[in-house]
Amino acid sequence: MNSKAGVAAVDRAFDILHAFTRDRPVLSLAEIARITGLYKSTILRLMGSLEKYGFVWQRKDGNYQLGAGLLSLSAVFQDAFDLRQFVEPVLEEMVALTSEGASFFIRDGDDQVCLFRVEGRHMVRDHSISQGDRRPLNASAASTILRHYGDAMPAPLRPEDACVISIGTVNPEMAAIGVPVFETGHRISGAITLSGPAARFTPEYVERMRGIAVAGAARLSISLGDTLENFALVRAPS
Repeated sequence: MNSKAGVAAVDRAFDILHAFTRDRPVLSLAEIARITGLYKSTILRLMGSLEKYGFVWQRKDGNYQLGAGLLSLSAVFQDAFDLRQFVEPVLEEMVALTSEGASFFIRDGDDQVCLFRVEGRHMVRDHSISQGDRRPLNASAASTILRHYGDAMPAPLRPEDACVISIGTVNPEMAAIGVPVFETGHRISGAITLSGPAARFTPEYVERMRGIAVAGAARLSISLGDTLENFALVRAPS
């Protein structure tokens, strides 16, 4: 088998695994074929390998479900997982594209916490945010995002829900654009913001920043386990 055929086979195997979701944890052969677009004969050949390593189980009724072999990989991932290695490159790229400060916030009870922060490059920039800051949830872009989304949201993300603009809301001299970041199961992971002096945030500037912010959040969300389909109506990662 040549390398291109090998890659195609791996891609098809992953297509089969990704056919299973929380909404459809058990699938028949016909359903897998419909979802993936693969021939049943192709699916059955690949199922042999997937079952061998415990990634898929065939039930007594002939249908299929994901297998416990995936749990061992999940445990390895959790042991090696470092959120910083995923978030900081995205923030750094956003700063490189906009020169505004980029932050990643999480919710902790009734507080918002700035978990990661990359300072902007403008001479005049937002000095009101520092990494590690903890503040009560307020009307800021990050707080609005963190309050708005519950444990899960229906996919795909709608354009009107993909971005929050806050100009002078908390600090009359500062503005921010906030976007949600999701993880596995479309659960909210946190919020990314681009922030700077309100005077710079004209409608044209905000529109440019919006595209950069949403694209960055999409890339980070995919890295954290969300699906590309969740961003189909907004902006897919490049």
